[in-house]
Amino acid sequence: MQRVLKYFVYIIGSIAAVIAVSWVIYMPDSAQRGAWRAETGGSILELTPLKATLFSETSHSCLEVLSFPAHLKLVEILESAKIELIDTNTLQLVVDGTLDHQRYARIDQTPERCSRPNPQAATARAVFDAVWTAMDENYAFFDLHGVDWAARRERAPAPDAQLDDAELTNLLLHMMEGIDDGHVHFGTDQTGYASPATRPDWIPEGESLNRNILRNIAIANAGTTLTQAANAPIFYGLRGDGTGFIMIREMDVAIPLGGNSTDAMANAFDEVLRRLADARSLVIDIRYNPGGSDTVSFGVASHFIDEPRPVFIKTTRTGETQSAPFTAILEPFDDSADGRPVVLLTSNLTGSAAEILTLAMREIPHVVTMGEETSGGLSDVMGFMLPNGWGLGLSNQTYLTMDGQLFEGVGIPPDLPIAFETPQYLAGRDPVLAAAFAKAAELGN
Repeated sequence: MQRVLKYFVYIIGSIAAVIAVSWVIYMPDSAQRGAWRAETGGSILELTPLKATLFSETSHSCLEVLSFPAHLKLVEILESAKIELIDTNTLQLVVDGTLDHQRYARIDQTPERCSRPNPQAATARAVFDAVWTAMDENYAFFDLHGVDWAARRERAPAPDAQLDDAELTNLLLHMMEGIDDGHVHFGTDQTGYASPATRPDWIPEGESLNRNILRNIAIANAGTTLTQAANAPIFYGLRGDGTGFIMIREMDVAIPLGGNSTDAMANAFDEVLRRLADARSLVIDIRYNPGGSDTVSFGVASHFIDEPRPVFIKTTRTGETQSAPFTAILEPFDDSADGRPVVLLTSNLTGSAAEILTLAMREIPHVVTMGEETSGGLSDVMGFMLPNGWGLGLSNQTYLTMDGQLFEGVGIPPDLPIAFETPQYLAGRDPVLAAAFAKAAELGN
């Protein structure tokens, strides 16, 4: 027994020694340590030998969002995030899931006002002011939604107002009234999130038609038994008419340690296409896909090109101006593009990263889009911590097609529009999917 215990102590000690040595190797070096402010505003990153801390910052507040051990190799392996030093005064935060990378400029020190949230001391007025300021300094689409944001400050509560969570939620939604943007939201993972976004006209109030019900209707009308892909929320099957059907529920994928989401999804989707090798054409259904990661979307689209292709341009609001434009380049999975005709189905419930997939796919000649315009929420979500511990998300980026079109707020229009008829779906039918199969069969002959 003593021998076993000694062996156990030896193993634990060896592991601790390895971690200690590797920490010395992979902790932030002297050039990386210090305080850094995002060039486009909104966050501060503080690096010490033992800890990394991220703060969300506005002119009103500076609150800690998260902190984590500063073992940079472990962060890279476990979270697919890297910190890269560009020069003495600039570093870059590379986070898997985003196509462009956030740059930070060195500052003398973390401002003294930066601290952890104190929910017990937070007043309704402090939360209101924090939300108003974060939106005022970073939100990109007030004009698009016809909202006079400066006037919304008049809806602030009295400094001594005492509001419970439900009353505070209603107050903030009243302030955001008219901003039909699903990326604007606030709350917590535990209590849920509220948003001023409205639902599509064809979806009735209540739960008679939600995303899950609509997906099940599509599955029931697919005309074949569907199989789920390994490691990704993709369902696929081959119909008797030679059409391959693929439903992508979310832009998400299981990422292996040390891997990245683009490669992980590209490999998962490659297996789906191999299983559908006998299909003459494909219908890809993302009508009820709420989004996820842009890089996952690129993993899908990479299979339909054989050379790099620019697919969209985006900028980030930076005070009263916009950042330098970033052009997103879609790279091919390999040198043999899948050239089969594709019908891509979209709807008002196609959101966020699923819209990024739509932007990329509509640039490919053998892809036809069908259904409704997408939800019109293309921007990445910029996050802020609020004084009461809630999180706030907002849209701060502008996505443009390669020919300069803006689809934020209005959605990406399909090549072949088809109206969604509520009674058909309530009866369990899916006429849009039936039309897509007919079109795919026509294109595949």
